[in-house]
Amino acid sequence: MIKATSMGDNYITELTNGKHTFYADTIEHEGGSDMYARPTEILASAYAACTNITTRMVLDREGLKYDKVTVYTDIDRTDLNNVKFFIRTEIEGDIPQEKKDELIKRADSCPVCNILKNEKEFYNMD
Repeated sequence: MIKATSMGDNYITELTNGKHTFYADTIEHEGGSDMYARPTEILASAYAACTNITTRMVLDREGLKYDKVTVYTDIDRTDLNNVKFFIRTEIEGDIPQEKKDELIKRADSCPVCNILKNEKEFYNMD
């Protein structure tokens, strides 16, 4: 469970799962201080992090040596009825490009990917 607590400075918000703490904010022209990531950037970060971890797990399970995995994500929320997520994964290492493409496709089913792609329901916690 994530707990979000207002910090008193404009819209800075402390986020914690009880073990790890991080912060969110908004940009200055929306009244924030722009000191921390915006909530949509945190959502995009979760997508990037999960894809990165899943890609590395797939590489490790295949016994493939790699130098680095880099994932870029972005969100286009211009039309809130049709939000678009963009992703690009790069694997650095001595692996044929066809194999990299296959591994990247397999990592497209990471847990966060599956959450974002599937229908969602929202409930209040009591």
